Amino acid sequence: MDGGLVPMELPIADSITSLLRTFLDVQSRRAELASSNIANSETPGYTAKELDFAAFLRRAAQDALAPRAAREPIAAAQPRVRLQGQAPLRLDGNNVDLAREMATLAEAGTQFLTGVQLLQARLRLLRTAIREGR
Repeated sequence: MDGGLVPMELPIADSITSLLRTFLDVQSRRAELASSNIANSETPGYTAKELDFAAFLRRAAQDALAPRAAREPIAAAQPRVRLQGQAPLRLDGNNVDLAREMATLAEAGTQFLTGVQLLQARLRLLRTAIREGR
């Protein structure tokens, strides 16, 4: 894989559904990075990575709520991966903090499940609106 987010195809492409899709993609990528950091916790010289996603999700939310003509494609921008700098380096040069990575992995999993529930509710709402419109 190229490390980028792979867009998930949905039958309905309204702005809120697209935002939820982006949220799920970001949480999946966060979990992937935390897993990679955990896997490399004993690799000398390895520097842990994290996803800079807060600003990305804020921008994606603003774009999703903007008038259609003013919107930029959310997929055009990607959250960037950055090196973690705040964890102290061990003697072997590795800075992976296993407790932090496990917490990140758990948080990303919980947020992913919440996003799935929101997406399911959104699709149920759209399905109901379509049925009522008949």
